[in-house]
Amino acid sequence: METTWVRSVYLYGMCAVAILLVGAGSVMGVVSVANMIDPGLGHRDTLDRVGVGLSNVAVRVVDIVDSEQRDSVREYCEEWESDDIEGCLDDYSSSSSMGPIVDGIGEVKSEIESQIRETALSKLIKSVLLIVVGFLLWRFHAGRTELYRDGLRPKPRSVDAAPAAAADAAPPATAG
Repeated sequence: METTWVRSVYLYGMCAVAILLVGAGSVMGVVSVANMIDPGLGHRDTLDRVGVGLSNVAVRVVDIVDSEQRDSVREYCEEWESDDIEGCLDDYSSSSSMGPIVDGIGEVKSEIESQIRETALSKLIKSVLLIVVGFLLWRFHAGRTELYRDGLRPKPRSVDAAPAAAADAAPPATAG
């Protein structure tokens, strides 16, 4: 025989689990959306942090090296090619361009950010599933806890059953 307190504890426990699932799903969903918007917030592991950090540092180093090369080319052109300095700068600057290196570094960083966004999308899908499961658990168990909130109570009768019960309770008519 089932005791009412066990059923009540079970139902309230399941409602608490449902609330936790909805809460966890909501938090995970918000974090996932934030990571999709700004992948810098969603580094999955140390490798992501190292990859993005190295790409940021490498771009700065390439900019410094490129600036130093341009300065040395300008000095060379000013010292040796006094009549056509602009032509000299164009000739030497185009051969020492760091554009492809910067583009490659940007592609690495872009790939890491793309992977972070894909991970955030999968977490967003999981969070929606958690919310749905939590909501379904809540809907199934919460209605039943209302029946047992004050202990074991009889189920309320439906409106259609009330006239039939009244007719059964009335004294039988006598034939006269």
